[in-house]
Amino acid sequence: MASKNISVRLEIYEKLEKLKQKGESFSDVIERILSEGLKVSTSRLMKYFGIWADFPETITKEAEVFRKSMNDNIEERVKEGLDDLSRL
Repeated sequence: MASKNISVRLEIYEKLEKLKQKGESFSDVIERILSEGLKVSTSRLMKYFGIWADFPETITKEAEVFRKSMNDNIEERVKEGLDDLSRL
C-alpha cells in the first residue's frame, strides 16, 4: 500500500492523537473523521430537500415571474452591449 508523508501543526497532531482509538493508525483516524464529516454534511443538506414543496403557490409563481423578468433584462442588456460593440 502506498503512503505519503504530510506535515501537520503540533496542535492538530495532538488532537488527532487524542481521537486515535486502540489499534487505529493516524490514517484510520483521518479516514474516520472524513467519513463522519461527509455523513454530517449530507444530513445537513438533506433537510433542505423539498423545502419549496410547502411554499404557497403564489410565492413560487411570484418568484418565477421575477426570475423571468431578470432573465429578460439580462438578455436585453447583453443584446444592447453586442449592438454597441458591433458599431465600433
